[in-house]
Amino acid sequence: MIKLRYTELKDIEFILSQEARDEFKDFIIRWSRDEHSRNLNNSDKRYFIIENEPGDASGYAILSGFKSRNLSIELTRIVIAQPGLGYGTRALHILIKKVFEEYNVHRFWLDVFEHNQRARHVYQSVGFKEEGILRDAVKQEDKYSSLVIMSILENEYFKS
Repeated sequence: MIKLRYTELKDIEFILSQEARDEFKDFIIRWSRDEHSRNLNNSDKRYFIIENEPGDASGYAILSGFKSRNLSIELTRIVIAQPGLGYGTRALHILIKKVFEEYNVHRFWLDVFEHNQRARHVYQSVGFKEEGILRDAVKQEDKYSSLVIMSILENEYFKS
């Protein structure tokens, strides 16, 4: 059973340890401890720890855009410690429900690296639709990577 809880300052160690993992380096733009600490106290953002059992962090998610006049929230980041077990899909369902039913937004969106086919497939499976590509938008070491913009609109969520 996947649950979300608000992130506490002590959870930053877990977040940093996940971002530092070599297998995630091509899929995550790493932030420093200071950036996470500042963002954790930023009223425009919400951090969640994903737990499969109480006290057992299996991932985290960051939402941004709570001050948006456009009622648009971004899934800034979701990281699952053990991909392939279905935790990410279940966490996304909870986040989508929370965004539309609790926060009453019009649009829930994200960007994902074009080469991250696994994540794109998961996002599509929970209802996100591809909108377009930001070509060569991010420099990663010695190469540029493109981002795919995906979203779910409130009418799409409530129809399903």
